[in-house]
Amino acid sequence: MNIQELKEEIQGASNVLVLAPLTPTGNRACMELLASASPEETNLTAVTYTQPPNQWIDDWWENIGNLPNETKFIHASGMAESKSYDETTPENVATTVVDPTDPMEIIVPLSEYLEKWPDNDKQTFIAVQTLTVLLEYIDFDTAFRYLHILTHRVQAVGAIGYYQIDPDVHDPETINTLKTLFDAVVEVTDDGTEWTTTPTYDPDIPTGDETTDDEAIDDEAMASSGPLSSFATLVSDLFSSDGDASAESTTEHTETRSNEPTIAETDGKSRESTATETTVPENLADEEMLTDEEQIRSLLIQYGGRMKQADITAETSWSKSTVSRKLSKMEDDDEITRIQVGRGNLVFLNGSEPEASKSPFEA
Repeated sequence: MNIQELKEEIQGASNVLVLAPLTPTGNRACMELLASASPEETNLTAVTYTQPPNQWIDDWWENIGNLPNETKFIHASGMAESKSYDETTPENVATTVVDPTDPMEIIVPLSEYLEKWPDNDKQTFIAVQTLTVLLEYIDFDTAFRYLHILTHRVQAVGAIGYYQIDPDVHDPETINTLKTLFDAVVEVTDDGTEWTTTPTYDPDIPTGDETTDDEAIDDEAMASSGPLSSFATLVSDLFSSDGDASAESTTEHTETRSNEPTIAETDGKSRESTATETTVPENLADEEMLTDEEQIRSLLIQYGGRMKQADITAETSWSKSTVSRKLSKMEDDDEITRIQVGRGNLVFLNGSEPEASKSPFEA
């Protein structure tokens, strides 16, 4: 089928996995999917890895035409600063450069755009180009967990996301497992001329969750083994008949907050809030899918890399001793730095601490 017939077939899908080669032809195919509405009626955030924003824009102008009403880039590369890209892109285009090994740095700014844009009555599109490169930077279990968070975010605000992956690079088991996160899967030929839709899950292809009857997996093992081992439960919850999302965590986090709605309660609508809630800010990733340490990292990123330890306690609703214990572990792992100020501590993500706090003997 051609691109127009394909768009009609997948109409209504919130998250679409695009099986396309890592070539200019594959990139152009993804752009054609994004151009399903007039540019002045759309907002776009592109998460890019190897292709810098200015090159992406040049390709868009050549193949599509005018840029969307608002265009934001989250460039997962530590090779350049945002301002260097801003100097080579149009004034209405902004770029955030993030660490490709830390998906939370993508989730936080992307969540801000997703919550902001519905107010301007434009259709919001998300493009992730490409999952193949993402899987070069992080392990599969981590990628699966963050994609679960991202796809729920996209669906909740009525946005449409396209996620490119090269099927020739990955084994069938990897592709088949990822398919379960998406509403639709489309495939484009190497020359970009023919489009087809494929099932979102093939039961004949293993997904890594097979176990024998006598295998006993306790809760701790299940939490630490990632989405592959808990695949059947996760898929069952994701695609239940009433559309409820999974409320079970696949991480080590077992503490819950009484005042925060579950993912199922927020699916398809904005997260509710009350005056008495002391929860993670709304534009952070769904906490049920994050480990405790990742939740703390998420908070620190949201607040510019630094927070009072007391504020972390207030935001998470954990006890002071629990927060202190978790921070000590993160400090031992060189993820954070704590500095005593008065009777309290300031917590910094590594790299965000003030220069005065460093030893004069450090390079």
